[in-house]
Amino acid sequence: MPIVACIPAYNEENSIRKTIYEVSQFVDKVVVCDDGSNDKTSSVAESAGAFVIKHSKNQGKGAAMKSLFEFAKSASFDVMITIDADGQFLPEEIPKLTKPILENKSDVVIGYRFDDTTEMPGYRKFGNKMLDKMTNLASDLPFKDTQSGFRAYSREAIEKIQFKTDGFGADSEILVDAAKKRLKISEEKATVIYNTGERTSTKNPISHTGEVIVSLIELIAIRSPLKALGIPGIILVFIGIYFSTITITLFNETRYFSIPNTLISLGTIIIGLMLVLMSVLLFSISKTKNNEN
Repeated sequence: MPIVACIPAYNEENSIRKTIYEVSQFVDKVVVCDDGSNDKTSSVAESAGAFVIKHSKNQGKGAAMKSLFEFAKSASFDVMITIDADGQFLPEEIPKLTKPILENKSDVVIGYRFDDTTEMPGYRKFGNKMLDKMTNLASDLPFKDTQSGFRAYSREAIEKIQFKTDGFGADSEILVDAAKKRLKISEEKATVIYNTGERTSTKNPISHTGEVIVSLIELIAIRSPLKALGIPGIILVFIGIYFSTITITLFNETRYFSIPNTLISLGTIIIGLMLVLMSVLLFSISKTKNNEN
């Protein structure tokens, strides 16, 4: 079964040649999406034997992944491997990820990194674990590593998976969509090298995490609006009613009108009602789309 390796890359001229050479030993074709690099990533990748898709400007990892999925979808490959360009993952572990797919046991295989995280910086451990929890909340599946860029996809997964996020939130959205479409998802332990001698991140970690969180909140709100927005909204309405009762009781007993209590009660009631109405609207839209599908 033909296998294609897809590599999203941004300013990776120093590591892309080695990654392509090593990956090519285990796949039939290597495709690189140069997401608007301002260095020699494209020319180095082409000279190393990869087919290059080039974006005219930097759009984000999700945009690069969309281009790679579209390429794999239009070509005759049965398995797609995605791997980062920075050399953190070991290409020799590609067969470990493709095996469950070739044996028809899985549609998406995640190379997870967290059995031994002694080398991982503390802030990255914390950030990744938080994003894992949020992604699992959105997908109702217990993934160990939702942010891993080392994955394998079956032909069915390539054709069915859809995602809109252009940024780093795409990794999470892909899993949420795969779970929604009842694709079989599994995980295999992957070795990761944090000290590669090169820069392994093209974005500030705080900005990266914030971008993914915003994307996940949007996914959770759309997927389960009544739970994600309706319940908090109802709680806020009750809090507002509670403070309103205190304000009215205090005024009746002392003739003192508490402005802070009034502001709290009005604010929480208004925000709560907005959340409830928004949850009902999103639920109606989601239900209509499901019926159409």
